[in-house]
Amino acid sequence: MPFFWKKRNTENREDKPGKDDHVLIDAAVLRQNGISRLTIDERWTRLFVNLPMSPAIEKAQNEMNELIKKEAMLLQERDSLEPRKKRLMNKIISLTRDAFDNNDETAKSDLKECKKEIERINERMEKILEDIEQMNDELREANIRLLDETVRYIFSTLRHNKERAEAITKELEQIRQKERALQEELDAINLDWTSFAVNFTELLGSDLVKKLESQYGLEGLKHETHNAGTDAKN
Repeated sequence: MPFFWKKRNTENREDKPGKDDHVLIDAAVLRQNGISRLTIDERWTRLFVNLPMSPAIEKAQNEMNELIKKEAMLLQERDSLEPRKKRLMNKIISLTRDAFDNNDETAKSDLKECKKEIERINERMEKILEDIEQMNDELREANIRLLDETVRYIFSTLRHNKERAEAITKELEQIRQKERALQEELDAINLDWTSFAVNFTELLGSDLVKKLESQYGLEGLKHETHNAGTDAKN
């Protein structure tokens, strides 16, 4: 039996971002992995230590917690009825002697009330057992819904993050390639002005070279124009 399968999308509609075909968890997964109350299962809660829950998961979690509360109330009521019934049974044993051996009318009346109360308790306990069985079915379905939504959400998130990481890695590589290309271009155009300045100073004189530097915005470039001119005269 497969652990989960993908429900085929029979509707003719566009896929929305982040909306995958719904993954349906097989009920056997719950039994095989001892999953009974997912919201209080540490294996499940640890999944969201570093990942926020989606609204759908929070909704499913709240629904399951409400079911767990109702189940706890039913179990508590059932447990409270057992000792109450036992006390009534002991009282009946005590009243029976007085009612029939001593023909005590008060004891007979009390005995009748005890029996009615036990009948009410039995009816209520039977209803509680039915409610608990129904609650178990609802909890099983709630487990499946929550686990299904969890699987879909986390695996979709991981896939999205993986695709985004790959895109970022590719973009960073493109930036590095662009940076290398720009650096190569910079190195190619970064000519040593000093040698040009020396040669132009020898050719045109330092005053004209300085004037040309100012005209072309090259004043910031360092060179040995003055020394070169002096050396040329010597």
